[in-house]
Amino acid sequence: MSLKARRKPANNIPPMDGGTYMAVCIGVIDLGEQYKQFDKQKQGKYAEECLFLFEIPDERVQVDGEDKPRWLSSRRYTVSLHERSGLYQMLTAWRGKALSDAELDPAGDGFDLMQMAGQGAMLSVSVAEKDDGSRHNKIEAVTGFPKGIPVPKIESEVLVFDADDPDMEAFGKLPEWIQDIIRKSTQFAADPPEEKLNIPSAAGAAQEDQGEACPI
Repeated sequence: MSLKARRKPANNIPPMDGGTYMAVCIGVIDLGEQYKQFDKQKQGKYAEECLFLFEIPDERVQVDGEDKPRWLSSRRYTVSLHERSGLYQMLTAWRGKALSDAELDPAGDGFDLMQMAGQGAMLSVSVAEKDDGSRHNKIEAVTGFPKGIPVPKIESEVLVFDADDPDMEAFGKLPEWIQDIIRKSTQFAADPPEEKLNIPSAAGAAQEDQGEACPI
């Protein structure tokens, strides 16, 4: 018997060219409380994280023999509205305005991230390369649509997921790599689902952004 080890390709969907693309947010995903440890930290800590999924209707990919719109994920953001946090800066650029005093009030209700689902966005996309030589797209910036430009129509179902109040049907429609992240959260560690869910959808077209957000 011949035993040969080969490196498998991490992603068989080629990246798009770098540039600016019209997109729609089709997913606001609460990843739950995740353990993070950054460089130069002696000990990590738990922090609530989220990410956003975007559909780019004009870019097409072949997934299991089907023509589907391209999905891209944002980086993983720590859920923080500190003015230096990545999430705060992204939301400000995307919405084109600062958050209100009421939304930023620590004693108030805060800003409901789920309201960004279905919103149009202009994505500044680059092409990054991993250590193994594989290439993937990375969202460098998210901004709002210029006035007068209509938001494109989407084909995908808009998904929202709350790790504290999980909708398991929505969970099953998420890309498998996002499901795996959520399973590592403290919420799911305390009450894991009985079996792995994987409902067929356009999720196979999603590419993970490898960037990480520092929990400021």
